[in-house]
Amino acid sequence: FVRLFEENRDLLNLFEKFQTLKTKESQMESMELAEHASLVMTSLDEAINSLENVDYFIEYLHSIGKLHHKVPGFHKEYFWKIESPFLEAVKETLDERYTENMETIYKIIIKFILQTLVEGYENSSPGNKEGLTSKSVEINVNDVPNES
Repeated sequence: FVRLFEENRDLLNLFEKFQTLKTKESQMESMELAEHASLVMTSLDEAINSLENVDYFIEYLHSIGKLHHKVPGFHKEYFWKIESPFLEAVKETLDERYTENMETIYKIIIKFILQTLVEGYENSSPGNKEGLTSKSVEINVNDVPNES
């Protein structure tokens, strides 16, 4: 998670309480950042575990997307910046159990999650009179780049 902020300093600056964390060391020692990282990872875990109940999955992620309107300066494109660090974390966690098939599965899952977060963010924007809807979200396996 620290890697996300190392590579995207602009994200760290969105949060007033994290703006003083200029070095990797200060980021790794910050309890507040660790709590936020835990919240993000718990949310991703909850989403993955709720895939069997698609209605709940979509509603849950839409609500998280909507919450990001409260972060001044946040843009929907920022959701996508977690994709690479998430996939790297999965690879490190699974270690030798990480296969090409697992890589494909997790790429599809994270794209589905992030696209649903963006949808929740967009549908809850102040200018959107329709509000949240349960539009279908499609991820094509062919859209997942092969980074081998």
